[in-house]
Amino acid sequence: MEEELIITSEVMNDTLLITLIGDLTKTSGEKLLNFHQWEQGLPNNLSIFIINFDKVNYINSAGIAYLIRLCRLLAGNHITMRAFGLEYHYEKMFSIVGLSRYLSYYPSQWAAVEGIENITKN
Repeated sequence: MEEELIITSEVMNDTLLITLIGDLTKTSGEKLLNFHQWEQGLPNNLSIFIINFDKVNYINSAGIAYLIRLCRLLAGNHITMRAFGLEYHYEKMFSIVGLSRYLSYYPSQWAAVEGIENITKN
């Protein structure tokens, strides 16, 4: 049974951190794309986008397709994109389908935000 996706967001400095809780599928992928008008960039001209996958239980091919769409929308706005909390098999799958061109993967939130000050100064 599909678990509904809950999306929360938090702003830290020049960073938008979104946390995904539940399953990432076709239905929830639509919810993710409608969470914000991504084609306009991040809210308040933020320049760094981090996705927390710690509480994502399941991602299917449709969910991956929605992530690719999201990343392509943000890449057009020169947004730095990072992710953490991915299970190894999803990280490997993301690399296979090309998401690693957009998202850099980190083992923890601390690692994902490490060095952000240097990015925002440049």
